[in-house]
Amino acid sequence: MKRAPKKLLPLPVRAARVLARLKHLRGLDDGEKSLHALGLAATPQERWELWEQSVRSSGYWTRSKRNKSVT
Repeated sequence: MKRAPKKLLPLPVRAARVLARLKHLRGLDDGEKSLHALGLAATPQERWELWEQSVRSSGYWTRSKRNKSVT
């Protein structure tokens, strides 16, 4: 008998739990801790979406321009 896959909690909830574990980590400020917690709590698909969103918002991922050279 197959089991139904577990439902994941929302990413902010999972990240908050990981951040609580990283609270006593030395050498990182709060922003760095929260960034690491977000990456550790995310699934591979969520990490890809976060990366893609940050690259798009920075303007580095745009549609390539069509080459109009005449041959």
